[in-house]
Amino acid sequence: MSTITETMTKTEQASTPKSLDQKKPQIGSKPHMMTATWHLKDPSEWDFWQRFLIRLNVLQQPAGCPPAPLKEGTKVPYYPVWRQHLWIAPRAALPLLIHHAYMRLTGWTLHPVAAFFFYFFSFKIFAVASVRKFNRLALRYGYFDGKVPRDGVPDVMSRKVALSMLLTISIRPLFALFVAYDRYELPTLSPWLPLQIFAYACILDFYFYIYHRAMHEVPWLWKHHALHHRTKHPNPLLSAFADSEQEWGDILVIPLLTWLTMPISFSTWWMCTLYILYTEAMGHSGVRLYWQTPTTGPILRLFDMDLCLEDHDQHHRNGWRKSSNYGKQTRLWDTIFGSTRSRIECTEDNIDWVNTPWW
Repeated sequence: MSTITETMTKTEQASTPKSLDQKKPQIGSKPHMMTATWHLKDPSEWDFWQRFLIRLNVLQQPAGCPPAPLKEGTKVPYYPVWRQHLWIAPRAALPLLIHHAYMRLTGWTLHPVAAFFFYFFSFKIFAVASVRKFNRLALRYGYFDGKVPRDGVPDVMSRKVALSMLLTISIRPLFALFVAYDRYELPTLSPWLPLQIFAYACILDFYFYIYHRAMHEVPWLWKHHALHHRTKHPNPLLSAFADSEQEWGDILVIPLLTWLTMPISFSTWWMCTLYILYTEAMGHSGVRLYWQTPTTGPILRLFDMDLCLEDHDQHHRNGWRKSSNYGKQTRLWDTIFGSTRSRIECTEDNIDWVNTPWW
């Protein structure tokens, strides 16, 4: 009898089509989850990359610090865009002001090699500060789909996560130095900067939308995007966590196409890119706030095309050919091409417009 049952089971398994998700080996014991237990172990067991992440203080849910419990019926707090600008703009502009003062006071220019290291470390400082900010807000306001725990940095892929993060903050400045940096140009910002950031983000999102949707809907491309979608409830450190092909697309190809479409000075590029980096990491944080993208949100909200944090969080909960909300800076192209998804928690009647965080 057991032989017959075993034969039937094997037959059923053979006749059941396997999705591309199933063909990939799962990380950890839970399907579709990024199991992370290493940070709960004795520090002597951590490897170099795990120590690196701990020293940066960027883990989303450190041991002993669970997010605040969510009371039933609690509305989603609103995070005003102008307060985000108050946080982002000074931190993004500071390296340009230092560079400007250096050239003014010394009469010297900043060699491209020196400029790379200066902006690389400035990029790193901004990125780490952003992630810490998202983590603080998460501990206070909780997460979307809060009954399910957020994914962490996987036990077996902490090296991959750390290197992906470092690749992002090193290749983007290096690319800009090649295409936009002029060592004799004094760093300045145009009064039209807000519109330049808006236009740059919309153009970048157009190219990203095309390639992102293609990776979901073209079977042979999905294998280059599947790793990024192992996380169903991501955290900011997993923003750049992806297969190598996708990493180069995100880090180099999409920004290059955007700059070729809209050539801008290095100073303008720097401001645009830090706003975009902030938005990308924020979109993977899962923080339960009505959190519009600062690059495009206020303008596109007038046309019901604004992107909020919940939109990309929903994108990750759905896999191959079942997803939506492919844009990461706007819902402009999703709206035009019919790939938006209705919000679950950030509906107009469920937003607390009074309970607004500052930082």
